[in-house]
Amino acid sequence: MESASTMEPLTECEGFDQLGLAPAVLATVQTLGYETPTPIQCQCIPHLLDGRDLLGQAQTGTGKTAAFALPLISRVDLGAGPKPQVLVLTPTRELALQVAEAFQTYARNLRGFHVLPLYGGSSFGLQARALERGVHVIVGTPGRVMDHLRRGTLDLAGLRALVLDEADEMLDMGFAEDIDWIFEQTPAERQVALFSATMPEAIRRVAHAHLRDPVEVRLLAATETVDTIDQYHCLVTRFHKLDVLTRVLEVETFDAMLVFVRTKIQTLEVAEKLAAHGFNAEPLNGDMTQSERERTVERLKRGRLDILVATDVAARGLDLERLSLVVNYDIPTDP
Repeated sequence: MESASTMEPLTECEGFDQLGLAPAVLATVQTLGYETPTPIQCQCIPHLLDGRDLLGQAQTGTGKTAAFALPLISRVDLGAGPKPQVLVLTPTRELALQVAEAFQTYARNLRGFHVLPLYGGSSFGLQARALERGVHVIVGTPGRVMDHLRRGTLDLAGLRALVLDEADEMLDMGFAEDIDWIFEQTPAERQVALFSATMPEAIRRVAHAHLRDPVEVRLLAATETVDTIDQYHCLVTRFHKLDVLTRVLEVETFDAMLVFVRTKIQTLEVAEKLAAHGFNAEPLNGDMTQSERERTVERLKRGRLDILVATDVAARGLDLERLSLVVNYDIPTDP
């Protein structure tokens, strides 16, 4: 990273039609009903369309996925063959699935476009066959991407852009060396976008090693916690968590509620146990299809469901007016 370019922060723009997106991508955005780009989209899309490297600091829920997916889809050359042109690295399989679904949605007007999520726990053989048929965008976790590179089922010779999504979380999970190794397998002349909610020194080191003269975009939250939110904590052993939770729910008045747990298995277990205690609860996790997740959230919005037990990634971007209580059943790994 030679030097971070300075730019006037463009926090507002009139519409997506002013940003220079490919016509087919713009048509999809308009069909989806997107009207005004978010600040992170206003700042990132023009630079990524220009092929610039980018270092972005933004919280979840700011429209970050569209900020890199829309311009990179616009730059995909469908006539260049079936080799991967874009690689997005994510810390978790849930986020890989979510980002892959977003790419597929935004590219619905591009005939012959293919995106493939790569993550552990899914059939390696099925993924290898999909790669052999040809894909334009890969969204994957570092470990499974490395597996395919080492076995020769993934070829990044034609890669044009690499995105590190939630880079701080990937480093926290110990993927620093894996990320460096993956970069070594990519062409020297490739565009890089790095997004992180925080910007510790470790992220700066990655940026210095792999980004060239990047544009730096910062979209910081005005406040970490909304003033109208009351927060409480309860010290309890792991074995008594459920008992304490059910007691809280028996005395606490709430309309709709989110319970955050760390793993997909826990979403099932906690939802089942709450249901056994007479509460109207269902899980929300990355193993569910997008349509299943949407139906579950819709039931909560309409009052047919009271409690969602979710992983943090699966619940990102939810807009729930009924929500009056949030419980971190497990301590979050990220403040």
